[in-house]
Amino acid sequence: MKNKLAENVRAFRRALGMTQEQLAEAVGVSVGSVYKWEAGKAVPELGLILDMADLFRVSTDVLLGYEWRTGGAGAALERIEALAAEKSYAEAAREAEKALRSWPNSFEVSYRCALLYLEMGEGPGRASANRQAVELLDRACELMDQNQDESLSETDLRTLEARAHLRLGNTGTALRILKKYNVCGVNNAFIGMVLGDFLHDADGAELYLSRAFAPFAERVNNIMVGYINVFYRRGEYAKAVDCARWLRVVLRGIQPEEKLTKFDKYDCVLLELLCEGYCLMKDRDAARRVLAEAAAKAARFDSAPPGEVGEMDFYAALGVGSPTGWEEDESSAMETLRRRVRSEATAIPGLAELWREVTGEEAPV
Repeated sequence: MKNKLAENVRAFRRALGMTQEQLAEAVGVSVGSVYKWEAGKAVPELGLILDMADLFRVSTDVLLGYEWRTGGAGAALERIEALAAEKSYAEAAREAEKALRSWPNSFEVSYRCALLYLEMGEGPGRASANRQAVELLDRACELMDQNQDESLSETDLRTLEARAHLRLGNTGTALRILKKYNVCGVNNAFIGMVLGDFLHDADGAELYLSRAFAPFAERVNNIMVGYINVFYRRGEYAKAVDCARWLRVVLRGIQPEEKLTKFDKYDCVLLELLCEGYCLMKDRDAARRVLAEAAAKAARFDSAPPGEVGEMDFYAALGVGSPTGWEEDESSAMETLRRRVRSEATAIPGLAELWREVTGEEAPV
């Protein structure tokens, strides 16, 4: 095994925003001593290591940076997760208790054991597991400066804590946590659900749910268009087509086909995406069909008299407007479609020819 005490003292000191002088004063030594520790020229006494571990809110093994070939916190957590995967929860809990005794000041141990207890807390009669999850999530938040996962924030942990409180019947506490850590509206949907389902506050629920629903379509669109491009790049064209078909169904929802909405202009683009997929799959009939549908829809959209193109019925019923991305482009629907074909005609075999067959136009260049 080896330790990384010198670099860890420096790293944890900087994480707290402390100078060498401030650390020296906090633990009662000279600045020169701190300099030597961080340079690897001297090793602090055991009592000072314990003091610094308390100051940095880490365990001594974390501060020392021990790396073991076998054993250690990482191995313990792997055992716990393996037991949980096998549904051997009693044994997993015993391993978790051991890990928590051995590494009480480890963020990773507190957080991942909390996840175990949350999993164990699903269903009725599991109050003890949920109370343990709350306690460990609180502890993990205190140790958040150790977290190495950039995608994980205190808001994520607090949201999990709120979920455990709901299971415990602490609805008010859960709601306060969700509102306090509702960064950029991330918990709007959860808050709306709690207000509507647990507290039967229809007006309050609607306020938060409308805030959550407004960006929903845009997020779904970004995710699925991203997947479409991933599958195109990998040559998995059938999967790309399935994503585009699914996206059209979800975004259009229950809207009658005969009623024009702001979505239909964007739907022309999705239909062209489908056409590309079918072209790459060498399904010429399907490609021609969806491209013809796109062109016909674009022509109908552009020729609609003022007032005929409206909001989606479902969106209007919920009191939210259509996603802004559907109407940002001031070009006509047909010009938007032409621009899309122009950008892809060289890369997609057969697309230019299909465009000529469907519209009578040469492929735009």
